[in-house]
Amino acid sequence: MNWYAIKTSKPLALSKELEARGCDTYLPLEEIHRADGSIRRRPLISRLLFLHSDRAKARAIEQEARKEESPLPALWIYRNKPGEEITPIPEEQFRLFRLLTAPDSLRCEIYHKEEYKIGDRLRVIAGPFAGYEGYARRIRKNKHIVVEIEGLCAIALPFIHPDLLQKI
Repeated sequence: MNWYAIKTSKPLALSKELEARGCDTYLPLEEIHRADGSIRRRPLISRLLFLHSDRAKARAIEQEARKEESPLPALWIYRNKPGEEITPIPEEQFRLFRLLTAPDSLRCEIYHKEEYKIGDRLRVIAGPFAGYEGYARRIRKNKHIVVEIEGLCAIALPFIHPDLLQKI
């Protein structure tokens, strides 16, 4: 069983359909608070859904979605290169992505640590992000550690105390 990234124009509908079939999915959502007091939930990353499945079942779902009479919305499972086999997401990268897209995640910066320069490669040496590596980058005038999820996106880690960082 692996996690696979799926591109679809209807991630909410696809998630509901796959979960009704007993599939495990992950759709990171954000809450939008409207002026009238209502709350709207929308995908954090447009057109992206994750499926936890074995390769054969994931491919079968993709093939089914390509049929005209399918109840599934159109979808495409990410590949490293067009025409190649579908690409699973390494478990460590998916755990980090899930941790960072949890509703209670905060996007905070590294502060008052002058020895870290923009572009420095860094490793987190303790705490919930221990072992993850990234690079220092300025985002909106603040320093963050950015970790890349291969082929999908780059994410700014929540606040990490500078004493928990090590230059690589």
